[in-house]
Amino acid sequence: MTKTWKPRITLFQCQWCLYAEADQHWVDHQLPNNIHLVKVPCTGKISPLYILNAIQGGTDGVLISGCLPEKCHFKEGNLGARRQLDEFSRFLNYIGYEKDRVRFAWLDLQERGRIQQELAVMEKNLLELGPADKLTTRLPLQEGEAA
Repeated sequence: MTKTWKPRITLFQCQWCLYAEADQHWVDHQLPNNIHLVKVPCTGKISPLYILNAIQGGTDGVLISGCLPEKCHFKEGNLGARRQLDEFSRFLNYIGYEKDRVRFAWLDLQERGRIQQELAVMEKNLLELGPADKLTTRLPLQEGEAA
C-alpha cells in the first residue's frame, strides 16, 4: 500500500436528507474522485444487492446516509434499511468483507457539514483497514466439484 492510496468509497445518499444548499452543492459537484455517489429516493429503497454490487466493483467501503428516524419522508423507510443492513452484515462477514467497511449515518436536515465529517471518519477507518480484498463472485469449490 502506498502513501498516496485513497480508499474508494461508495456513498448511498438519501435525496431528502441534505437540505443545506452548501452541503448539497458539495455532494453534487465537489466530491473527491475516490467517492462514488449513488442518490436514492430513500435508504429504505436500497437493495442489499446494490451494496454487494459496489463491493464486487472494488469499493473499499460503503457509507449509507439517510434522514433521522423520526424525519424520514417515507415514514419508516430508513428504519427498514437499518434493520436490513444489520442482517446483511452477517452475510458480508461470511464472504470476508469486514463489517467496519459499511456504515450507516443518520443525518439531520439542519446539520451542515455533517456529510463531510461522516466521509472523513469513513476514510480514516478505511485507511486503517487497508484496501478491501477482491471478492470472488462464486463460493469456493466443494470437495469433488470440477472447476
